[in-house]
Amino acid sequence: MISLIQDLKYAVRTLTKSPAFSAIAIATLALGIGANAAIFALVDRVMLRALPVRDPGELVLMRSPGPTSGHIWSDGDNAASFSHPMYRNLAARGGIAFSGVLAEFPFEASLSAGGQTERARGELVSGSYFPLLGVAPSVGRVLSVDDDLAPGARPVAVLSHGYWSRRFGNDPAVLNKTIVVNGSPLTVVGVARAGFSGIQPGRPADVFVPIMMKAQMTPFWNGLDDPKDYWLQLVGRLKPGMSRERAETAIQTVYRPLLQDLSPQMTEMNAAERQRFEARRLVLQPGSVGRTQLRSGFGTPLLSLMGMVALVLLIACSNLAGLLAARGAARQKEYGIRLAIGASRMQLVRQSIVECLLYSVLGGALGLLVAGWTLHALMSAFPADADLRLVAAEIDPRVLGFAALVSLAAGLLFGISPALRAARLDPARTLAGQGRGTVSASGDILRFRRWLVTGQVALTLVLLVVAGLFVDSLRNLGRVELGFKPDHVVGFSIDPSGSGYAPARTAALARSVSERVAALPGVSSVSAAELATMTGDDWGSDVTVDGARPSAPGESDRVRRNGIGPDYFATLGIPLVAGREFAWRDDAASPRVAVVNESFARRYFGAKNPVGASLAFGGGTRKSPPVEIIGVVRDSKASEVVEKDQRFAYTPYLQDPRLDSLTFYVRSRQEPGGLASSLRGVVKGLDPDLPVFGVKTLTAQIEDSLVTSRLIVFLSAAFGGLAALLAAIGIYGVLAFAVAQRRQEIAVRVALGADPPAVRRMILREVARFLWIGAAIGIPAAYALGRAVSSILYGVGAAEPRVFAAGIALMAIVALAAAYPPAIRAARTNAIDALRNE
Repeated sequence: MISLIQDLKYAVRTLTKSPAFSAIAIATLALGIGANAAIFALVDRVMLRALPVRDPGELVLMRSPGPTSGHIWSDGDNAASFSHPMYRNLAARGGIAFSGVLAEFPFEASLSAGGQTERARGELVSGSYFPLLGVAPSVGRVLSVDDDLAPGARPVAVLSHGYWSRRFGNDPAVLNKTIVVNGSPLTVVGVARAGFSGIQPGRPADVFVPIMMKAQMTPFWNGLDDPKDYWLQLVGRLKPGMSRERAETAIQTVYRPLLQDLSPQMTEMNAAERQRFEARRLVLQPGSVGRTQLRSGFGTPLLSLMGMVALVLLIACSNLAGLLAARGAARQKEYGIRLAIGASRMQLVRQSIVECLLYSVLGGALGLLVAGWTLHALMSAFPADADLRLVAAEIDPRVLGFAALVSLAAGLLFGISPALRAARLDPARTLAGQGRGTVSASGDILRFRRWLVTGQVALTLVLLVVAGLFVDSLRNLGRVELGFKPDHVVGFSIDPSGSGYAPARTAALARSVSERVAALPGVSSVSAAELATMTGDDWGSDVTVDGARPSAPGESDRVRRNGIGPDYFATLGIPLVAGREFAWRDDAASPRVAVVNESFARRYFGAKNPVGASLAFGGGTRKSPPVEIIGVVRDSKASEVVEKDQRFAYTPYLQDPRLDSLTFYVRSRQEPGGLASSLRGVVKGLDPDLPVFGVKTLTAQIEDSLVTSRLIVFLSAAFGGLAALLAAIGIYGVLAFAVAQRRQEIAVRVALGADPPAVRRMILREVARFLWIGAAIGIPAAYALGRAVSSILYGVGAAEPRVFAAGIALMAIVALAAAYPPAIRAARTNAIDALRNE
């Protein structure tokens, strides 16, 4: 211990003797470690962090891929949605594999308390939810099986700890108080334990309500007793000693008979489809990290960024290894003296490693500040309600531990080679000024640094090419034809059903809002839709079209849908091709009508005009009454920029018997952002207690939908630029070292008649060697990484020649810029002075 303390003291003195070198080393490490820690904080929250529940490793998520029919609600994974009767059956009969099964369903809530109403995130949960997860209350009690016995029998709620803190200031007096959720009074019976806010990262729940309150929480849609209404997500806890594989095999003996009992009700299916339905399996997936639907959207981008920052750190470490190798050459006489007076080689190795670890510890400490700033900047780039922002990533103990491990690994990585070189010195020959301690050692160091720089060139080329692929992808996204005109349009949303409005009353309110907004100065048109555009929301159903060609085997008849109001297409700038738009007369008392897009018309009518034809939504016993097609519009993007053209059918929201929430769109002749207060005032004038949310221009909504792509481009370009800078420093350092070591050789060449251009070419040939070898390694690696991230690229392949050419050209420019000063210095060598000094 005493010797280690002495080594540490000596390392501190060495660090302070070379403040410039130390500052460069520490700053380089801080950038690399900080970037890695910031991205890891996100990866950990989205993909790695186990739920804060009892024995999370015993949890499994349930999926059942395969054909089905009926109504499906999902958060992006249809196979993970189950009916309430199916949940009841699995919970009752699943003891063969599970110690319990829970169910949950997220819903949007209008929550009123203390005279104020606001939007909140609700979660309908089974009575087994909290007991099975082992989540205790912070105040009061949690929901139990007794709360989940009869529909509407227990109007109670449990608040999440975070919502209790934000809304009620941690006031325990909230217990047994009444709150109003979606128009229904509920008694607060407890507050969940701090740190727990549901089983889906990125969607923290504010209030938990028993599933038996479904009809009250989602007016106009019950679904408790319908076996063909799929809306619940199921999680099971494995029996003690039961593996996931064994449980999956065992549960099929229960699940298969349940499907067979349900099969006769699948009247929309033919015999082959019914057979596939009965053959579906219940698939169990690891559930320790919860329902990670956030992973599907952000998993690949985050892993890509994690790989890129790891490469940046590797480049930084190799750079520092080269600098330390050069510094070690200058300290050879010091090492020789220490060996000569009795120091052991192990002491030299330990001293060198301690010095490197001191750099890495200081770099890691500074890197945590960089990580905090970087993480804050990343989160600020996302909208306040974005899922990734709601995971609440922070620099917590797990991130601190990761940063410590990375710092330790970095210190060993760039410190072990100089340490071993110091241990191999021959003190006698070093002090005599010859042998391995001088010329040959310098040659070894030069060769070592050349290989390091070649590796840096290869890794930098990988980062530059991948950054170029992301830039090209974002450029392609910016060129996508949306099919509508987003400029000068602002949107806002209301949810009257959460305030107890029936559909007819909601329709009347929508007309009043539209008329008052249309009267505002500068407004040219206004309309509304049940699904907001460019938000990722999706509503669809099968369709039957009279007179259309039959579907080919395996071809889907699913179409996208939206309920819209009068002047919707005019307001959004979607061209009308044939027929007419909806009018206020197309209400619940009028014949049912629809407008379809061109993709729909081509699929079902070919070259014929579909106006006047009829269709029906659904199939079998669930087929809707006939709907007359009254118009055709151009194809347009509905949920996201990258979606392909899809068949679309629009219906009047005035004819929707389940009308609940609406998003209004207002086209203005002036800057639309200034209308926000006026729009809120219109709604408040009609109903002071009705929350207005999601006020945003359509242009901003599109920008928000692309924020992940833009962030990846920015970060990849930043990482590529940082890598290029580090590579330039490495190239400059190795060439400057080479020129110093070859000074006598260059002087002899000059004395024999070599002119300055010839000397410069000699040095630049060294750069060409770096580039050729680096490109030979980096190009295949860049292609492999491009293939790995191809799923998040748009309109660009992993082998895009322009991008590779640009990356190589940029790397060549960086290398030549770094090599030029040493080359100039070599060309200006004075032969007489150089030879005299030698």
